[in-house]
Parts: sequence; structure tokens; C-alpha cells
Amino acid sequence: MEIHLRNAAQADVHTIADIHVRSWKTAFDGLMPDRYIESYTLPDRVEEWQKIIRSNAETVVVAESGDKVVGFMSYSVHPEQVGTIELSKLYLCPTVYGKRLGSRFLNYLEIDAQALGMTNIHLYVLDNNESAIQFYSKHGFNFSDGFISEVFEETTIIDVLMTKRVKV
Repeated sequence: MEIHLRNAAQADVHTIADIHVRSWKTAFDGLMPDRYIESYTLPDRVEEWQKIIRSNAETVVVAESGDKVVGFMSYSVHPEQVGTIELSKLYLCPTVYGKRLGSRFLNYLEIDAQALGMTNIHLYVLDNNESAIQFYSKHGFNFSDGFISEVFEETTIIDVLMTKRVKV
């Protein structure tokens, strides 16, 4: 399976939103309340991705196999931390799990970070998402001081900060 990475376009919005919703449900099943997971709806994600791509608020890169988008990531230069890129999202179609596509995305991100003169990449990961933590750790990310949390129906959802130093 040959996969190409490219910048996303408005024509990709619906597919990106669909991957986002389906991957969200697969990745977080059992890790967050079901009603929270179900609140990620396709219409909301379509609106979110239309705005992000139209405004260039984040760089959005898609993975394409043939003429089908099978994954995406989004990132931006951190507005407050000099020299830092923040990986906002990285989601894949469940059908391409285990094919090293996530690793290709991270490699692409690191090359772009180097080209932009960045020294760090950081991201937030759900504190109980062991597979994601293991994946990012394998790629050189370490826990840092920082987290964000949200309370949903008496459940506290915590995302912890992970950081990787960009190789020069």
C-alpha cells in the first residue's frame, strides 16, 4: 500500500471529519464516558475542519492511499512558547492501524519543525491512553510538567503534556 502525505484542502474536509469521528470512537472506547465520545458528531467536526483549513489556523496534512484519505494530523507553532510546535491531532482510519503511518506523520512533523527552526514539539495525550503514550514515548516524547483537564458528568478527563526535543 503506497501512501503519500500532502497538505489538506477544503475538498478533504468531510473525509477528515469522518476519520476524526470514527477514530475518536475507536481510540477512546472505554477510556472516556460513552456520552462524551458520542458528543463528537460528524456535523460538528465538518464545521471545525472547514474553519481550521479555511483560516490556516493549523497546518493540516493528510495521508492518501490511491485517491482515498486514510489519516491526518494538524499542528501549529505554539503562540506562547518560542520555538515550539504543538501537535494538535493525529488520527488514522482504523483500517491502517499498525502500518507505521503514525510514524510517518511524526517524521514529517519533525522535518517541518526543523525547517521552521523549532526546538520542541509538544502534544497532549489522554492520561489513561496507554497505547498512545507508548507510541509517543517510542518516538522520543517524554512527560513534561503540564496538563489540561475537563469535568464531564462527574468524570475528570485529563490530558497530560508530552514533549520531544527537535534534532538539529
